Amino acid sequence: MTYKCVFSDIDGTLLNSKHQISEKTKNKVQELYSNHIPFVLVSARMPKGMHYFLDELQIKAPMVSYSGGLILDENQEVIYSKGFSVEMAKRLFEYIKYYYQIPVSFYVEDKWMVDEVDEGIEEESRITGLKPEKLDLNGVKKVHKLLVIDDAMIIDRLEMSLKEKFSGLKIYKSKATYLEIMDESVSKSSAIQFLCDKMKIGLHQTVSFGDNYNDLDMLLLTGKGFAMANGAQGVLESIPTHTLSNDEDGIVYALDYLVGE
Repeated sequence: MTYKCVFSDIDGTLLNSKHQISEKTKNKVQELYSNHIPFVLVSARMPKGMHYFLDELQIKAPMVSYSGGLILDENQEVIYSKGFSVEMAKRLFEYIKYYYQIPVSFYVEDKWMVDEVDEGIEEESRITGLKPEKLDLNGVKKVHKLLVIDDAMIIDRLEMSLKEKFSGLKIYKSKATYLEIMDESVSKSSAIQFLCDKMKIGLHQTVSFGDNYNDLDMLLLTGKGFAMANGAQGVLESIPTHTLSNDEDGIVYALDYLVGE
């Protein structure tokens, strides 16, 4: 297979378990860049939590944030934006606070706002290197994402109750303790389709990498989708092509040895 674009999740995929990009992976991405093959980051993170990695990789490329809710071009200008109403965000917030008393993260464009800080928020801050702002929805027209972090059992219950109570939303776990809430039309696959159309690249000419359930639609859409060996069991069972883990430079291994098979 001759590929013309690579799409990659960040956490658990591009980053190893120490939340770092290995030198081997950096070198491979720079090799792609020198050969005019875009390496596109596709993540549930906010743009501010992704720019650092483009700088570290020393590349210019489009970027997909909020799992497809916000797309930036290679100059980091917004070319697509989809969120849900502030009214819906307030309804969700009030429900979560009343029944679960859990801090709620609001993501609006390149802002991360929280109503209170607990251990989960502090951990997310350490992982991303970002500090949340105090919640203030004045002037906000739409919200790109809500995030709730708590014990896995509580997150399971919250996911079920929100799906029963609310419609028009995509509600899913990005990991056992993280519940993400976005507009139902947002997906990594729709963002990839948008970018491929813009770059005039066929889907059959693309490769993707991911490790979790919110990567599934992306892995199934691209010409070749690779599940990382460290991926969630359901992802490994759903995706036929696997590569090595994020601690074993799985992206490099697949691009060097598996894509042409």
